[in-house]
Amino acid sequence: MQTGSMAFFTYLLTKRGKKMFQTMSVKSIFILAGIVVILTVQSSPVLALEERPLVFISVLVGAARFADDDLNFRQSASNDPTTISVNDLSSMPYGGVVVQYPLGGENTVWGFDGSLLFGVRSSNSRVVASNNQVSIRLDSQLLLTDVAAGLYLSHSSEYWRLYVAAGPAMMFGEYNEDMDQDDLTVTPNLRASSTYTESAFGIGGYVRAGIEYRLNSLDSIGICARALKTNLEFDSAPDPTSNLSGVQGFLSFSRYF
Repeated sequence: MQTGSMAFFTYLLTKRGKKMFQTMSVKSIFILAGIVVILTVQSSPVLALEERPLVFISVLVGAARFADDDLNFRQSASNDPTTISVNDLSSMPYGGVVVQYPLGGENTVWGFDGSLLFGVRSSNSRVVASNNQVSIRLDSQLLLTDVAAGLYLSHSSEYWRLYVAAGPAMMFGEYNEDMDQDDLTVTPNLRASSTYTESAFGIGGYVRAGIEYRLNSLDSIGICARALKTNLEFDSAPDPTSNLSGVQGFLSFSRYF
């Protein structure tokens, strides 16, 4: 169990693992989640209510990397299409809270896994045309909200805990953009400003694997990797693939309650 979980965790962090996950369909994610359900149900008998462990709550702090084409936003000058300002928002800080509620098992435990995660990124760029007649300044802000619920399977020793979780996920996204276009042929420069806002929603699935070190009977620290694939798409992204997918890595701070 420990060797398999560690191998899966390591594989998710590799470029090959990320590429493999991005090529999977949303349907494949649900099939994988179903396999986890079958394995966990067969892993051990359900404990009586009074014998079940406490709720396990983790705070995750880390970063996410999504496919470049899905979160690459650009604008061109109205009188010069070759003058383009680009903001790449595909990488960002990411974090939130995970709750695991055990349903059965002793050293090997299975149960409910739920998470609420957020990602935020902002960027600005300015481009001047080669003929020095026009310039574009682009300010972009992106907020992603990630809600997931599935099942997990974990195995604990005296000091270590390994786990894998999978299930369906929903993602909400909001993109805000401010653009200034300056006509440099006149003095003072003539500026035209515009604002654009877009919201998007998608469904898909996730897989997360991690390892934690037990500090005492209640507290643990660890690391985990998570892969996510949804059908969220921003219309303002020039080359969306209609599937927002990516890999996230976290430090975890966990406690039994």
